[in-house]
Amino acid sequence: MRVFLVIIFISRLCMAQMIHSHNDYLQKRPFWEALEADANAIEADVFLIDNKLFVAHQKNEIKTENTFEKLYLIPLLKIIKSRKRQSISILIDIKSEAEPTLNAVVYALNKYPKLVKGHTKNRFIKFIISGNRPALETYKKYPDFIYFDHQSHLDLEKAELSKIALVSFSFKEYSTWTGIEPISEKDKDSLKNIIQKIHNLGYPIRFWATPDTALAWKTLNELGVDYINTDNPKACRDYFFP
Repeated sequence: MRVFLVIIFISRLCMAQMIHSHNDYLQKRPFWEALEADANAIEADVFLIDNKLFVAHQKNEIKTENTFEKLYLIPLLKIIKSRKRQSISILIDIKSEAEPTLNAVVYALNKYPKLVKGHTKNRFIKFIISGNRPALETYKKYPDFIYFDHQSHLDLEKAELSKIALVSFSFKEYSTWTGIEPISEKDKDSLKNIIQKIHNLGYPIRFWATPDTALAWKTLNELGVDYINTDNPKACRDYFFP
């Protein structure tokens, strides 16, 4: 275990800061803007309505044309066919009932064998389930191309490492910092503690509802946050790679 954690630590030192396009579907050009910004993860909130998967922040905001397939699966297929590939995770934030929606996601992905093989063969696509998730002990029953964004540290030692892609928490659980002035030592210590705890267990970490300023990106990076959560993926990427 100690050797494994050392490898994780060294890997992080060698790895550029990862960018998470939060609520990506609200961008003018969902998927494509994040891809052009070299975002590492793209988030889509998904509802299952009448056996169809729709992407929206709230149920009353659903538009019939904004299906998960149209906004994300078909564009992913175009990337594969064009061979313009980059390692990317699609974080599927389930907003409707967990198991039926996840079953519908699995069914939708199985309609696109090249996307599934994009994971197993080339290791450059990951589909990560967030939001409403099934019970931890059921994670292993889902196909190899399905991973999970776990949201608790209390049961992680019982988890199957291979099924959890990252661990996420609400930033407000640990800090009320706004990202305008330098962060307090108290809040910094609070964040450091949970970040170290998750890293010690062998997982990368992300916070949602974070401040979305250059100072926040810099501070979170220095604290060791693996995925920076942002509504401005291009600006965030340009900050780290001017």
